[in-house]
Amino acid sequence: MRPRLEQELALLRKYYPDIEHREQGGEDWFRIPRFAFPAGWQIGEKPAEKEPVVFKIVASYPAGEPYGFAAPTGINFKGIAPKDTGSAISPPFDGSWQHFSWAPDGWTPSADAAAGSNLLAWVRSFTQRLKEGA
Repeated sequence: MRPRLEQELALLRKYYPDIEHREQGGEDWFRIPRFAFPAGWQIGEKPAEKEPVVFKIVASYPAGEPYGFAAPTGINFKGIAPKDTGSAISPPFDGSWQHFSWAPDGWTPSADAAAGSNLLAWVRSFTQRLKEGA
């Protein structure tokens, strides 16, 4: 693993101690098994309170900004399928996943992995998207 990602993974572990990392095809994938979803999200008809999310980082990271994240297939907001989703993805983790199109706003990484735009800020931004509802 690249030194920058090692530093950022250590930072993420402070807030998401059970985060998982896997490399596949030159890309780095991450899985947070228990991500807190805002009220209204469901998988099928079951409330989605703490559900897994996955995301990948391209080889050009941090200059290449992250894009998108995925939640379990069947995710919906009060019975309505989310907008701005892509096709299903196949990360190197078990499960079936629905991609959410999502991009960082004002991506400005710094030399310090704990400052500026980083994976922790990226993961925290998922809540912003999820608060938008479907």
